[in-house]
Amino acid sequence: MNADRSPSRRTDHPDHPDPHATPHPAEPLPSRGAMIAFAALPVATVAALSFPIAAAVALAALCGAVAGAALHRRYPTAVDRTFRLPDDDGAVREA
Repeated sequence: MNADRSPSRRTDHPDHPDPHATPHPAEPLPSRGAMIAFAALPVATVAALSFPIAAAVALAALCGAVAGAALHRRYPTAVDRTFRLPDDDGAVREA
């Protein structure tokens, strides 16, 4: 049985180059902007993914500050009654 084509013609496909071949050394490098964009891609990804967490922490801190201010305005001595602070009974003396 004879093959229609030789094995070298069957395996040589000029429209489909070898995907594992390295680029030719004479080919130009990508532009500087493209290289910067590819280098900044991981940083932008981390920043975009961490934005909801940072926003949630900031919102929780703001809500806590507003609630704390409202509670302090309504009950100004609540902290003094909750946390026993040392009285002026000699624990701390002025010089």
